[in-house]
Amino acid sequence: MTGQFTGRVALVTGGGQGIGAATAIALARDGADVAFSYRRDEAAAAETVRAIEGHGRRALAIRADMGDAAAVLDMVDRARQELGAITLLVNNAAYTHLMTADELTPERMRRFLATNIEAPYLATWAVRADMRSAGGGAVVNVSSLSATRPNEMMVGYSTSKGGLNSFGHAAAVALAADSIRVNTVAPGLIMTPRGSTVDAELMQQFTADIPMSRGGEPEEVAETVVFLLSDKASYITGAHLAVAGGE
Repeated sequence: MTGQFTGRVALVTGGGQGIGAATAIALARDGADVAFSYRRDEAAAAETVRAIEGHGRRALAIRADMGDAAAVLDMVDRARQELGAITLLVNNAAYTHLMTADELTPERMRRFLATNIEAPYLATWAVRADMRSAGGGAVVNVSSLSATRPNEMMVGYSTSKGGLNSFGHAAAVALAADSIRVNTVAPGLIMTPRGSTVDAELMQQFTADIPMSRGGEPEEVAETVVFLLSDKASYITGAHLAVAGGE
């Protein structure tokens, strides 16, 4: 525990489980009060709240659909009203479904774009005033290695994550004058609750091309996010960092 974020408020989207939960807990460990969104799993969200509070920090779980623009803005407003000005933002929530070209209807494509690109834009722009007033802030977008390695089942997902990569770089340039840093992490295979359900034979196939021969843990991504949010990364903005075991 470093206390490097003491007195600051962080907002993590998709913080109920997996990478988002690990990040929210790591931020609390280092002193931040943390608001986070979740979509469905109330039990998992409650676990994240308990872990944050276990570090002596304030926690706020907000049920919100990041594919709904109004819900994104309401989430930011509620976090600000209950915890205070937001100077740390992690855009982690994502629509991640794999589907064939026939299954990728216009409505589903809109869902990918709304959740994976529009929501990060809306959340980032909504906290700009807080960050400017505080003399600066930091944003980390959680993308995916799949943005640059698509397959036939990932047209919507890879396209939207590729757009998120571009948004992160462009936003970093646009917001640098306000001392707002924007960086992107691109996880590879991470052992989230969903990944942990894969059987051993299939997991071996997944890890065959990973130089480190294993999937990563959510905490390993979280530590990278925390670094990029911290003053230790004070001269890093517009960066894109793979957390993927060498892939």
